[in-house]
Amino acid sequence: MTERNTPFPRLAVALAYAFSEERHTLNRPAMARAADMRLGEPGPLSGADGCAEIGKVRQFLERNLNPLHVAVLHARYGQRVASCKHCHSEADHPAWVAALYKVAGELGAHLSMRTAHSELLYALVRRYYDSGSVRTLQSLADEFACKVRSVERASARANDWLRGTREKKGAEPIYGVEQAAHASAEKLLRDGGFIP
Repeated sequence: MTERNTPFPRLAVALAYAFSEERHTLNRPAMARAADMRLGEPGPLSGADGCAEIGKVRQFLERNLNPLHVAVLHARYGQRVASCKHCHSEADHPAWVAALYKVAGELGAHLSMRTAHSELLYALVRRYYDSGSVRTLQSLADEFACKVRSVERASARANDWLRGTREKKGAEPIYGVEQAAHASAEKLLRDGGFIP
């Protein structure tokens, strides 16, 4: 398939549309979306057909990918903030938080460290995915009453598990969960005709 025949030009665009409700086009008029500088260009997917295409991609991924991979992709590309329809205050998007908890639960099984309990693991995963986070490892250690060295070790192992590592002298490279999720999603979407 050529790029003209596929609804998305590349994987990152397909995933951003699939996991962000903010980009769905039926909930806001086109002019309001165009005026929202955070979203950039409205893009070619508009109206009911665009929403259906986006929904198909998301459903396709959720049915065919490992639930951990879906959670990792949602944590990376999902909408982080939701606005209340009544008071217009902003808070964490519930689906994004659920994805972070899913990743943190799997991370706990991978790390198997006594000192890293579920809330610390969630804080580490959130720190990894939340680009605007200013939480230091020292503040996490203070909040969860554990040693800074334990938090540093858990953070380093969590980052290696999520991101992956390159081959180092005397150490095998680690294939990260994010790498596996992206590779699986790319193969699925390419085979499904969503990306070129």
